[in-house]
Amino acid sequence: MKNKPFSVLLASLVFILTSTLTHAENLNIAVAANFKQTLETLKQDFEKNSPHAIKIISASTGQLVQQISQHAPFDILLAANTAHPQLLWQHIHESRSLGLDALRIYAKGRLVFYSNLTLTQTQTINDILNDPRYTRLSVANSILAPYGLAAMQTLDCLKQQHWQSKLVIGQNVAQALQFIDSQSVDGGFVALSQVLNKDPSRIRHVNVECYEDINQMALRLNNKTASLAFMDYLNSQAARHIIERNGYYLPN
Repeated sequence: MKNKPFSVLLASLVFILTSTLTHAENLNIAVAANFKQTLETLKQDFEKNSPHAIKIISASTGQLVQQISQHAPFDILLAANTAHPQLLWQHIHESRSLGLDALRIYAKGRLVFYSNLTLTQTQTINDILNDPRYTRLSVANSILAPYGLAAMQTLDCLKQQHWQSKLVIGQNVAQALQFIDSQSVDGGFVALSQVLNKDPSRIRHVNVECYEDINQMALRLNNKTASLAFMDYLNSQAARHIIERNGYYLPN
């Protein structure tokens, strides 16, 4: 009789542990290259308060959508635009029983110019683009990467279309930054979130009126417990604070 309370306690602990392990799931999140660093921070916070574990797969939005269309086993897509996830949802929502709540804008991106050369305090992006010291610039692929499209829109806005023949094109915005960091080019257009730890004197913010809003949309690809939990977390105050701190505007 004396051992009965201990037996009950042990049984309860076993039940709790078994229940937790049963509900713990692995979550494959496909993320646009610009948001990978931010997702790594979100992953740490999410896993600290959840039984689920996140695996991150990163590429351009267009590349990730292609992989999903070829049945890549992703649970959530964090795209850098709205067009790709909305189109994908239209094709898969019936077969996967996904409602409109599977779509959610989670961040609004910001485009910047990042230079390898020393800038004066008064030098604008137009000044830079007219500076003969700049011979090659990098941008992301405008077909696959929304930040690449925003860069091309900016060149049109600033009437600097002659640069289009002098651009080094990265598969995604992460590769565009790699070209700058390796000094393969003199500068380029990247996401603000990528250069927060860089020398601010080498960064110029692009006028948001020069490019279409970079509304970044999440698409939940299934109804797994972990997928639902992460989408809820993405809208939490903790997640929004991390997203804003990493160089994004928050959606309304």
